[in-house]
Amino acid sequence: MRVRPTSGPLRSSWRPQGTKRALAALAVAALLAGCGGSGGSTGSEAPAGPTAPTGPTAPTGSTKPTCDGSTALCGRRLDQVVFPGTHNSYAASEQPGWRFAPQRHGIGRQLDDGIRALLLDVHYGVPTADGVVRTDFAAEGAEANKVAATLPPRALRVAERIAGPLGAGTPAGKPRLYLCHTLCELGAEPLAPELATIAAFLAAHPRTFLVLVIEDYVPADRIAAAFRAAGLARSAAILPRHGALPTLGRLLGEGKRLAVFSEQRGGTPAWYMPAFSYIQDTPLGAHRPDQLSCARFRGHADSPLLLVNHWIPPFPPSPRLNAAIGKATFLRRRVRRCLRERGFEGAIVAVDFYDRTAVVRVARELNR
Repeated sequence: MRVRPTSGPLRSSWRPQGTKRALAALAVAALLAGCGGSGGSTGSEAPAGPTAPTGPTAPTGSTKPTCDGSTALCGRRLDQVVFPGTHNSYAASEQPGWRFAPQRHGIGRQLDDGIRALLLDVHYGVPTADGVVRTDFAAEGAEANKVAATLPPRALRVAERIAGPLGAGTPAGKPRLYLCHTLCELGAEPLAPELATIAAFLAAHPRTFLVLVIEDYVPADRIAAAFRAAGLARSAAILPRHGALPTLGRLLGEGKRLAVFSEQRGGTPAWYMPAFSYIQDTPLGAHRPDQLSCARFRGHADSPLLLVNHWIPPFPPSPRLNAAIGKATFLRRRVRRCLRERGFEGAIVAVDFYDRTAVVRVARELNR
């Protein structure tokens, strides 16, 4: 599952106020019904790093099946593959309503550009008549004052300027599932259209495998129902906790095209796996490049997968600083160091502002 260390210890979709966005979501659903299209939106600017091969066909002259465009990857276990990923994948500045977004493009464009791991936060929210989504703290079982205590003052000021005091004035109505980072007042994407985008991409790329890590603030049965409605549950793998993980080729051959992990409530259904039983990660909270550590933060010493958290600072997200640590030389060096020190052959590598980094290119190089 892992190699012995050689040295040292070592987050485009519909929005309540947008008719245009609603039509886009209906278009995605139509694609799903016909199993056509990639589900991704196309922006006017290309990503900084080269994109990974995404097609289901084998290289010219080869009759062997491919895994994410590579025949070599089919024989590798999940823990032997480097998955380029995005932190707060849903928070995209080119989509309306987002403040402090750590990505520029939405999930569809990310997948088209070669991103293969998505870090998603699921909250309860209630849309208001003026188009703002209010975080439903009561439904989540969280007290607004406790949430406010964890927020940087600047984020709190912006949220309350937009929607008023946190926890006050939440409209009546059944809460819905949204992708938000701590506060839906700072930006929210409805979960269902984003899952539809992922499903459409997988339908168009049947030889591609994705990893989803969900920071969940809602019950597991609500998220599982959303995955079933999107047609994703039947494609979700159930991985062994102990022993060798399956190869990409085996999983794709069995029609399993994604692994879904839950930070809080994993375990039921079986494919909604407890994240930090399976994953061990690197520390959060670095403000400078030299603070990016490879030490174990969450998870267990025998958790079979590695997540490298590669972004600075915690808040607000900085395009300039993340572009600097996302340069190929710096990123490649850190990933290799973490693999060596932690005794892994592969990892999920999550970044902010992925299009300003070389994460896709470096992952492709390391997967050769």
